[in-house]
This record gives sequence, C-alpha cells and structure tokens, in this order.
Amino acid sequence: MKIGIPKEILSQEYRVSVNPETAKMLLQSSHELFIQSGAGIDSGFSDEEYSALGCIIVETASEVFDRSELIVKVKEPSFDEVEMLSNKAIFTYLHLSSSKELTQKLLDCNVTGLAYETVVINNETPMLKPMSEIAGRLSLLDSIELLKKSKGGKGKLIAGTSLVEPANVLIIGGGIVGLNAMQMSLGLGASTTLLDVNNDLLADIKAKYPAVNVAESSRQVIENILPMVDVVVGAVLTPGGKPPIVISRDMLSLMEPKTILSDVSIDQGGCFETSKATTHGDPTYEVDNIIHYCVRNIPSAVPFTATNALNEATKPFILKFANSGLNGLFEDEKLLMALNTYEGKITNEEVAIAHSLDYSDPKSL
Repeated sequence: MKIGIPKEILSQEYRVSVNPETAKMLLQSSHELFIQSGAGIDSGFSDEEYSALGCIIVETASEVFDRSELIVKVKEPSFDEVEMLSNKAIFTYLHLSSSKELTQKLLDCNVTGLAYETVVINNETPMLKPMSEIAGRLSLLDSIELLKKSKGGKGKLIAGTSLVEPANVLIIGGGIVGLNAMQMSLGLGASTTLLDVNNDLLADIKAKYPAVNVAESSRQVIENILPMVDVVVGAVLTPGGKPPIVISRDMLSLMEPKTILSDVSIDQGGCFETSKATTHGDPTYEVDNIIHYCVRNIPSAVPFTATNALNEATKPFILKFANSGLNGLFEDEKLLMALNTYEGKITNEEVAIAHSLDYSDPKSL
C-alpha cells in the first residue's frame, strides 16, 4: 500500500504519526512511504533518518496526498486536507463527535475514515490510552502554572506548606485521564477528590490510593464541592461520542474567582458547557472570572515522548490495515471498530447520535 505521512498543521502540533521504527516495519512489509519534508523534525527525527530507511521524502503535503492511498496522521484533517483525501483512506484521531461539519465533509468526499479513538478492546481504548496518560499528567502540571499569581491565578502553591493547606483538586472521571491526573495530584501533595459514576471503580481506586477522596458523580455532588476547589479536571470519555456536560454555565457562579477548569475532553467536544478549544500558544480564556484551559492537543507539548508512545500503540493496527486493505478491514472485528466513515455513510453509532445523522452498521456493508 502507498502510505503518506504529511506534516501536522494544527497550531503547535509537534508530533508525527509514523516514527522511524514504525516506518521500518511498514517498509519491511513491502509498503511504500511518502513523508513530507520536516514532518518528524519536531519529534527528533530528521528527513535523512527516514530516507536512509527507504522512505520517499517529498516537499509538499499535496504531493503526499496525491501519491498515497492511505494517509496516516495524528490530528483530524482540515477541510483542505479532506479535499485531497477524496476517495482515499485516513487513519488518525478523528474525534468526529466534536464537529458535524468535518463529519459531513468526510462523507461528501467519500473518505474512508478510521479513528484511533473508537477501537475498544476489553473496555480499554488501546490507541487512545497513551495520549490519555500524558494528557492527564500534563493537565495537573499545567494547572500548577495557572495557579500562580503571575499567570493570573489564585496565587496558590498546589502542595501548600507545613502551615498552609494545599490546593483542592477535583477530577471528574475515573478513566485513564482521570487516574493519571489523580496520581499527579496526590504525588504533588494536593487535596484530591475523584468522581465517577461507577461505584465499583471508585472502590477499587480508593483501595489502591487511600489518600484520595472518592464519591459517585452527580450534579448535586459536584455543586457541593465546587465552592471549595481550586482546580477542576474534566476527564469524561464516551469512546467516539460527545461527552456529557458535567459543569453548566450557571454552576460557574458557585466557584471562587480564578478557579481553573481544565477540560481534557475537549477533543470530543468538551464536558463543560463553557468550553471551547484553545491552543498551546493561547491556552486559556475566562468566563465569569473562571479560567478555562481547553488545549485540544495537550500531549504535543512533549512530542518526543508522545510520538513514540503513540506509535507503540498504533503501529500494529496501521500495519494490519496496510497489509489487508479494505477486504481485511471488514473481516477484522477489532480493526472494524476504527471505521467511522465509508462510502458516504457514518459507520460509528456514537458519531451518528452526536449529530442526529443516519448510522450504517459496518458489518452490513
């Protein structure tokens, strides 16, 4: 298969979808790789490194798209990229539930869209997990910065001191993002509370981490806690779907001024009503004197770590699709879960529900 790796174009997106190790594996399986010049440089991989393996380096994104059957990316494509994807396949983080416009564009251009984040195996999302780990950890580290007075925050030290109480951190969601945010919060000495709707999960977390406060998530519980918190991490996930709103606009008035809302669910549309996507270059904004941090590509801040972790998770699936093509896709139940759009149809039920569009069961196609 002819596989293209364009340079990412999202603001301050430094990751690359295929590192040299993955490239070598694909080349050894007789696939051709077309890599845009400079695609891997911010992750620490030069054009020469790819070229020495046998990859073909091309100058422009349009040449990558023109010469490839499958495009492998990190972030969702822009509208211009979708135009170049007409009748081709893409494997990336699509996050279609956050954008009806992008979903419709993929359908109109007859793109075979495969999404890392919609593959669920044994109740885990294997290709989303490594980025969730990084995002959960960085959400706490970034919040520490935002708590500083010089950054516009409350002027609190997250761990406090021997004479001053630590900051209060609320984490909503006990999945991979929430667990990693919780571990960082506890390790940094914050007073930490984690909410989830799964009581069995909460009991397990409490047994492993006695220092954390846990409770079943509900609007009433959240409203009772909000007046006391300094940082809220939104870590709610519905694989492929739009997350529920757990903090509404009217609930902002319950919080102290300069409280930080970190919405790690923003890729899928966000779990706070007032969330809107931001960038590393301009990461925050305020609504009703509450600081919102909604960067949609948090792991890009550490591209070497993030790129290599991403590749470890995605390369078996990319290789499987490249080896088998569409025929093999429809015969592989796990790989088929990645399929979100095909021949102008939505093949992921959560995406269809999010946008009130028709769903087509991929097994029937």
